[in-house]
Amino acid sequence: MTRTSGGKKTLALSVLLMAFCLGGFGVAPAARAAADPLTMIPSEILFCVKINDLNGALGQIDLFLTGLSPMGVSMPVKAQLGQILGSPQPQGIDMSGSFAVFAPLPGGEGFDPTRLGILVPVSSYEQFLGNPKVQPSDTAGIATITPEGGPPLVATRVGEYALLSMAGNEQALAAMKESGLGGKPALTTGLDAPELKKSQTAPLWIYGNVQLAAKLFGPMIQGKLQEIKAAMSAASQQSGQAVMAPAVAMDMYAGILDTLLKETKFASLSLTPSAAKIQLSFSVGAVPGTGMAEMFQSSPGQPDRKFTGFLDNGAAMNFFGVVDSAAWNKMNEFQLDLLGTLAGEGASAEDVAALKKMAKDATDALGGTLAASFTVDPKSKPPLSIKWVVGLKNAEKLYAALEKASAAVEEGPIAEFYKKMGMELSFELKRKTETYKGVNIDSISVAMDMSAAAGGEQEAQMIKAMWGDGFQGRIAVVDNTLVYTIAQDPTPAVHELIDRVKAGGSGMTPSEVHSAMQLIPGADQADFFATYNILRLMQMGMAMMPMPMPSTPMPTQSNIAMAAKSADGKLTLELAIPKQHAQEAMMAVMQMQMQMQQQGQN
Repeated sequence: MTRTSGGKKTLALSVLLMAFCLGGFGVAPAARAAADPLTMIPSEILFCVKINDLNGALGQIDLFLTGLSPMGVSMPVKAQLGQILGSPQPQGIDMSGSFAVFAPLPGGEGFDPTRLGILVPVSSYEQFLGNPKVQPSDTAGIATITPEGGPPLVATRVGEYALLSMAGNEQALAAMKESGLGGKPALTTGLDAPELKKSQTAPLWIYGNVQLAAKLFGPMIQGKLQEIKAAMSAASQQSGQAVMAPAVAMDMYAGILDTLLKETKFASLSLTPSAAKIQLSFSVGAVPGTGMAEMFQSSPGQPDRKFTGFLDNGAAMNFFGVVDSAAWNKMNEFQLDLLGTLAGEGASAEDVAALKKMAKDATDALGGTLAASFTVDPKSKPPLSIKWVVGLKNAEKLYAALEKASAAVEEGPIAEFYKKMGMELSFELKRKTETYKGVNIDSISVAMDMSAAAGGEQEAQMIKAMWGDGFQGRIAVVDNTLVYTIAQDPTPAVHELIDRVKAGGSGMTPSEVHSAMQLIPGADQADFFATYNILRLMQMGMAMMPMPMPSTPMPTQSNIAMAAKSADGKLTLELAIPKQHAQEAMMAVMQMQMQMQQQGQN
């Protein structure tokens, strides 16, 4: 009898849940240390989820959730396990071992969500078979698990592990019991030393084979995007109104996705909770020889720490990092190739080449270290102020590129792209509009009109709510340093930056930035570091809404921290979320809900 797709999904979810539950009990403190389960998993899999000492991991999550949630995760996980195996005290499971879920099992074609494998470390396989819902093994060594009200599972012993899967995969389990990997390389052979260490030490480690995902799902996803685009075109013809912007967006998404699938080898995520924070580590490995691999190389040096003094307490976002011209140029090339495709007939090869040279000239003119702060002011238009400080190698080259950029938004691929998106954009650079303490200050004016976009009235309202009729910027060069500000009134900010640079330094690292850097070990050695404040970003989002939103105080003193480093074709991002910030966000959301309820009652 053929299973329905809904049945397969139910089975898959049940087995995944069991994998996370099985570490919740342990009955053998003297159990032998089992081999790393990754050595039993073939490298040609779609994904793997590994849990190291789940009982300890659940306890760490409970510590983080204390003060955030009235209930932890340990009790419901253990209750679910007891229901699956039919005993409130399941036997034979080694809680100190490592658990792994992977798919697909060897054999089979395409991707079947029921072909999941779960490796469960056992202190005694015989005791495991003695649990009430586990039936005795047959002659092939396959046991059946019949949870009450749930789909049947099958299990066999592989080394120090019980290998579980959905009923119907008995042949695949028997094959792994007899031959293990069947002569194929293990997943561990394809991991570099840092990735292997994370897989062995992080409480939770998730791995995805992007090349296999591209093979299995890439054509289907691209087809769905084209179906959406065709539906938009049909709607446009029926209504007689242009719906170009969403169609262009679909092409953009398809182009980005195609590049990511072709050039990404793998992605991984590890999670380490504690009482004070949750730390996540996200890694992306590039296919050798691709543009992504070239972009993910070692940076030319480390950022100058004194630039952190240009950052601000109270900012919604702070950025600090080394200027990596080679990586930035690769990113610019990708974006401009995509832009040329989206612009269609309006973009010749010569036009795109000229834009690439302009972008390269601007990037190559910079060097050293970059620092930037984004601060929210809901009462201004725009509702934020931005300031940049970056090392400058060639001012003439930079300004020549800016002059070309001003013309490029009026005519050529950039102008064509924005027209297809229903936006009219103008960019004006005026030189030497002011002098401050002997430093020439230049002005930038940008105006945007979205009234021609599909559904233009709503988009125009949002643009006007955020930017007003446009935004103003100021640029100045001081002692081989470029300072740049955007605000409702950018002049005071650029004066302040000029004063700081002229003083020969930027002062002490702001306390918020310093505290955030302590959340990630080695953050001071990263290529790039940033702070994010969700509450302040929420204020900016509310200020951008066309309809007025309730003004809610959002006191906050903590920030999310992020550090990034690239080398040898791999990019690693470290993200730390302090409990204090989660608590502040929860309080702000609760206050907003109460205020909206009160307004609804009036």
